[in-house]
Amino acid sequence: MNQVGKSQGNSSMRSTVAGIVLAVWAAMLPQSLLARGPVLDTVRESGRIVFGYSEDAPPFSFIDKAGKPAGYSLDLCRAVAEQVRRELKLPKLNIVFVAVESADRINALANGRVDMDCSTTTQTLGRMERVDFTLMTFVTGVSMLSLRDSGFREPSQIEGKKVAVIAGTTTEDVLNQYLTDTKLSAQIVSVGSLTTGMGMLAEGSVDGFFSDRALLIGQIMQSPVRDRLQISEDMISFEPYALMVPREDADFRLVANRALAQIYGSEQIGVLYRKWFGLVGSRPSSLLISVFRLQALPE
Repeated sequence: MNQVGKSQGNSSMRSTVAGIVLAVWAAMLPQSLLARGPVLDTVRESGRIVFGYSEDAPPFSFIDKAGKPAGYSLDLCRAVAEQVRRELKLPKLNIVFVAVESADRINALANGRVDMDCSTTTQTLGRMERVDFTLMTFVTGVSMLSLRDSGFREPSQIEGKKVAVIAGTTTEDVLNQYLTDTKLSAQIVSVGSLTTGMGMLAEGSVDGFFSDRALLIGQIMQSPVRDRLQISEDMISFEPYALMVPREDADFRLVANRALAQIYGSEQIGVLYRKWFGLVGSRPSSLLISVFRLQALPE
């Protein structure tokens, strides 16, 4: 073989080895990184940030009377967007809101369709296998909604009843575990949204509807049959909400946490709480106040 042939052969071998190394390296990366790049890089190049949200989870995330996305969680995400704009030194940053179903929000984030989820996602260890979370944004628990004239008010009375729950949520897991632990039996109907669950309850298709207490309070306040509704006193879980961000993207998570910590350490959090939860007559619990204070991290 002449010198040129040897050079070409060596080059080909190096390319093959490099290809194998790259394939092995890619196989070791989390699937979320293979599907998307770092958020800050994407935002810097595009000049926009994309937030996923739920259209029917007031007062956290919903469509207002003007047809625009609104809510407590969305205001927090807007603050994150402003922090991103400042840190990237962008003159302007466009915010795009994309409606995402509860069952699809993790896929939407992991696959890069959205940069952050601004709904009412409970932070769990299981979910951390695919996504990551910011500082907590709220704490609540699973309660049950029922009709006042049904004689069915508390989860402990669930035996033989038909109840609805949103598919793909931690509430669904909590409810199944509650039935196992209490050895009670009920027919569970999986629904796709809060609106569907509320509709089935109002028309009598189900006896109860399980969801996070804060969300149920919001549903009661906007329901045309709110005088017929009652919420259970007992909660069957503890639900820590947080904004959902891509896994293995520490730089973006830090920017988001910086924005939240600044809000929690100022009067802004009180203003936001009164803006959204004052509408339903809710006062922050001592636990929630502690969560905000403990997360007002210093620089």
